Amino acid sequence: MTDALATKLNTAGAFDTPWLKEQLQNWDVVSEQKKADFMEHMYGCSGRINKDHPMHGKYTNLWQDFCIREAGPIMRERFFEMMEAVRLYEEGLLEPIS
Repeated sequence: MTDALATKLNTAGAFDTPWLKEQLQNWDVVSEQKKADFMEHMYGCSGRINKDHPMHGKYTNLWQDFCIREAGPIMRERFFEMMEAVRLYEEGLLEPIS
């Protein structure tokens, strides 16, 4: 903990300091839980749940790994699906949705 942070927290372990109250004022419990749930999802997808995994117990680069291994391939396929839909629309083979 930095000295500046300790000063803001009033160092005595107080959880009722003005600074901390201000930090918690906009705390969104649902949003924070969603983040935690998704991190657990990424952790599981990465295989790190397996104790033999070299990154077991670590959350480092989870987002990058998830984007490359799971979201990346899905988004690549979605791109080509959208391009096909555009082609079909331009050729008059796909009706616009109103």
